[in-house]
Amino acid sequence: MASGGNSGLKEAFDKYSRFGKTEAQLKEKDIRIDSKNIQKMMKDAGIVDGTYPTQLLDNDISRVLGKLTSGGTYAKGLKTFELQGFKQLIDQVAASKKTSSDQVIAQINSTGGPSLAGVTGTANRGITDRMTDASQYTGSHKERFDVEGHGKGKDGRVDAAKNTGYVGNYKGEGSYDKTH
Repeated sequence: MASGGNSGLKEAFDKYSRFGKTEAQLKEKDIRIDSKNIQKMMKDAGIVDGTYPTQLLDNDISRVLGKLTSGGTYAKGLKTFELQGFKQLIDQVAASKKTSSDQVIAQINSTGGPSLAGVTGTANRGITDRMTDASQYTGSHKERFDVEGHGKGKDGRVDAAKNTGYVGNYKGEGSYDKTH
């Protein structure tokens, strides 16, 4: 594989490996790309087409993961790629498509990142907004949110016991003579 498109490949790898991850997952030091995001990348780049369907891509992913785990590079059972393993996958995809790795890398670099084409919006937006507006809640549900609409967590769901030894509505709490 030529090194001409490695910086663009790393940039595309970073964008697609972060796509769809939570903030907590993004704080991990070792960002890896999973097969779902690899498939999205290959579809966005036009690499997956009539002559190279997703089934062949899945086979290539499995083949490269098998090589990396049997060679000791990856731990057994690992299903995600780091950048070096991803470069090996690019070589395997290029061999399967009977093209050069540089051509596959050029197609990936031309995408500019994950696209959101075909993503569905929220259906019935008005209903969803009305049902998720905490200011309109009544009864015990109203107690689960503060004035700004943020959830209180466990404090809003659970009546915490005081464990003072007195029954719930006892008015003389703390009045028992301590000399007994």
